[in-house]
Amino acid sequence: GFVRQALEAIRRECPQADPRVLADYVEINDPQWQSAIEGYIGGARFSIIVEGDFEAEAAQIVRSIPGGSRARVIQGQKAKKDADRIKLPSNSIIHLMDFEHATARYYLEASYGTVEQVEDTQALRMTRRGVTKDGLGSGAYSIYRCDLDDTELVFGLGARERALTAKRAELNALAEQANEAAFQLKQVQQLLDAINLLRHVSFADQMQAMLDVQYKMQQAEQALNNVDLSDFSHLEHEFEALKSKADDLDAQIKELDGELGRLQQQLNDSEKQCKQLSDLQEKTAEIADEKEEALRFIVSVWPDFDTEGRLAAADKEAEESPVDAIENHRKTISQELNSTAYEIERNIAEHNLNCQTMDAIVYTPDYRQEHSVAFFKTVCGLEREIERVYNRLKNNILVEKQDKLVSLRESFNNAFVTNLCHSIYQAINDGKRILEDLNKELAHHQFGADRETYWFDWEWVPEYKEYWQFFDELIKNPSIGDGATLFDADMSKSAERVRDSLMKMLLDEDEQKAMRELERISDYRNYRSYEIYKQPANKDPIALSQYGTGSGGQLETPAYIIRSAAITSAFRFNEGDTHLRVVLVDEAFSKMDETRSKEVINYLTESLGLQLLFIMPTSKSGPFMDLISNQFVFSKVPLSGGQKKGELQTRVLVDRQQCNQEKVKELWANHRRTIRHQAALDFMEEFA
Repeated sequence: GFVRQALEAIRRECPQADPRVLADYVEINDPQWQSAIEGYIGGARFSIIVEGDFEAEAAQIVRSIPGGSRARVIQGQKAKKDADRIKLPSNSIIHLMDFEHATARYYLEASYGTVEQVEDTQALRMTRRGVTKDGLGSGAYSIYRCDLDDTELVFGLGARERALTAKRAELNALAEQANEAAFQLKQVQQLLDAINLLRHVSFADQMQAMLDVQYKMQQAEQALNNVDLSDFSHLEHEFEALKSKADDLDAQIKELDGELGRLQQQLNDSEKQCKQLSDLQEKTAEIADEKEEALRFIVSVWPDFDTEGRLAAADKEAEESPVDAIENHRKTISQELNSTAYEIERNIAEHNLNCQTMDAIVYTPDYRQEHSVAFFKTVCGLEREIERVYNRLKNNILVEKQDKLVSLRESFNNAFVTNLCHSIYQAINDGKRILEDLNKELAHHQFGADRETYWFDWEWVPEYKEYWQFFDELIKNPSIGDGATLFDADMSKSAERVRDSLMKMLLDEDEQKAMRELERISDYRNYRSYEIYKQPANKDPIALSQYGTGSGGQLETPAYIIRSAAITSAFRFNEGDTHLRVVLVDEAFSKMDETRSKEVINYLTESLGLQLLFIMPTSKSGPFMDLISNQFVFSKVPLSGGQKKGELQTRVLVDRQQCNQEKVKELWANHRRTIRHQAALDFMEEFA
């Protein structure tokens, strides 16, 4: 009981310790030595095994149990060190045992590895620590009896079968005593029910009323006999009054007789209903006792089941819930159990397909007896088998692979810090440096009559700023890379929270989702929100994202200016003597007016010294003729005579023209003067 209490306390307050009992992992392969060896080990069979890192915490939890506890917590790591130094004798009792948990072996080897198997009492006299088959042991310079009853054996499946058989025999004896007690209780209950059937009757009141009437009738008759017949008329009147009174009394008697019959019938019906309810109550009590016994029987199959707690919950549910709701809940649970049973079989089949041969689990349920005792035992046995396989994998295979896991963890830590963190940190700094270089370049560029200047500005995105602060702290932490890892270095609380968040994202089971998150975090452009500001001379700056009143041409102008600055920065015009200074623009100046377009062209060619090639339809090229030095006219025409050359149906003609800019400017000036003069004449004609 105190061991179970300690296990529940550790599982409740420190579930990651995974507490287990030593007896669950040891089996004695020779039944003749079973009782003697377990008696020699004694209460140490129920020592508690926990994960090595939680031994001290588990001991404190046991210590804090109210009333004290005699439960033991095994020093697993200490036992391993001591077991490695002990040389077992050839006849040690450890050779008779099989183990499913490494810590269980270390503990028994360190504690009882020197206990020898002794043939008889004479040899036991000279043995420091030994035990015989018939249950005599030696130790501390004493010989003593150390055998156990079969009901107390716990090491191994065979020992538990023997204990179960002994317990069943004991249970049968107790069951006979219980049946005898139940029979006596039933007899007493029947006697009590018979006594309860006795009821007080109310006949005496009616009989008393009838006697009173009879007495009054006798008095009336006596008075009648004493009447003086000389006054006949007076007697006649008195006779009529008495007769009327007698008729009233007869009617009252009949009414009382009817009331008496009705009460008698009601009494008979009540007695019948009481008998039916009594029989039904007795039957219900028997069914409840059967179900309670069935519930208590679960403990023999599954010791961890809390019978008393479930009975208390059932009583509370019966008091608070209507019968229909309880019945519907029972049907729902039955359907869920059916679904769970089939799901278990599917999972076991899938496990057997993927596991090693030694880890395969045999599971052959009989669905013809679904939810019976045998079916439940099969499922419980399956759970223990699964737990055995799980513990073997966890305590043997994982322990062997611990060094490899540590190495992989260090490799992951190195890759995360060296590759991912440094790369993102450097990319963020490079992005900032590029923007700063562009701002330096844009500071020298002014445009238009308003002498507009442009620059970039940015601010941190809140989520990504936390990532940046984490990377910055990680890069500047001197302990990382000097023996400390990403998981044991001294870091701030916010950095630990960001680290755990990144680990959860990057190690997500959904690989596609993890890759998307990695791409999002590693893109340095996401860490800041960007803005472009336009500032005319002697005016406040204007954010282009809020420049809602600007036309298409007004918004296109900053694009040319900023792209030009980007080209200047990318071509490094300020470095060296030789540079590529050609810019090609397609669909040029489609949203600008003529004046602004010419200002942009002059800015690109004269201010920046670029050779500008721009492409536009012939119909829109007229206003720019005075600015260009060369013109290429492309014309697509159909082939003559309808003859195709291969798959071609048209040909492209190219006409190269070299423009005399002075002549073109002069022609444009004359054309403007003519237009203005004609406009003046047209205006004056309105007043003629």
